[in-house]
Amino acid sequence: MAMLLVASIASGQVKQIFDAGETLDFNLSWTRVSGGSARMTISPIPNDRYRLTSIARSGAFFSRIFKVRDEIESIVDRNDFSTLQYHKVLEERGRKKDELTVIDESRRVATRKGKSMPVSKPIYDPLSLIYYIRTLDLSPGQTHEFPVITDGKLYTVQVVVLRRESLVTPAGSFQTVVIEPKMESTAGIYRDEQNRLLIWYSDDDRKLPVRIRSDLKIGSITATLRAVSAGVRGTEPGIDQ
Repeated sequence: MAMLLVASIASGQVKQIFDAGETLDFNLSWTRVSGGSARMTISPIPNDRYRLTSIARSGAFFSRIFKVRDEIESIVDRNDFSTLQYHKVLEERGRKKDELTVIDESRRVATRKGKSMPVSKPIYDPLSLIYYIRTLDLSPGQTHEFPVITDGKLYTVQVVVLRRESLVTPAGSFQTVVIEPKMESTAGIYRDEQNRLLIWYSDDDRKLPVRIRSDLKIGSITATLRAVSAGVRGTEPGIDQ
């Protein structure tokens, strides 16, 4: 039975990784065609918070077909991962979007484009949820539910742990667990359209997001882990390579 989780983030290796900072580099592909790079980071910042970033860039060749320049930043409470600020600047196929959502925890109000709406605590955004899932029990068969805010709307996201699966990536071979977040719209990380999202997390104490795949009507976008680094090496994908 699904349950709403309001607990603080788990202790152990995952929390130590978050507190030390982490950089994840990914290769992007569009329906098996190499498409560019992405970088995700997490680092502690003052006032007991984490800063999360996700930057995606299409490569020179692929940009002729489908240019992507996406930047997402999420500021969250370090105790429960509740979102405090969610900022995304998206440029895809010549269309641009720059949106900032700020959450006042004391009033439990989210403000976007001058409009406010009541929110719960904790509340997550698409990026913070990817990280928060790493603190959970990901045994196959488990189901969790979360309140998520994106694009000025609130969703209840059901995360289903589907199965275990072996995966080979440029970062190495992993035993993984496959999860599927189900909601009306999986907007946020790489696309702003309805799609099916699957995430492969390493089946170990680190619970690394080894692969993230969005299945769309016109194909699939896949981010496959290329490298893992301690600390934050910068937010621009492809640097230091």
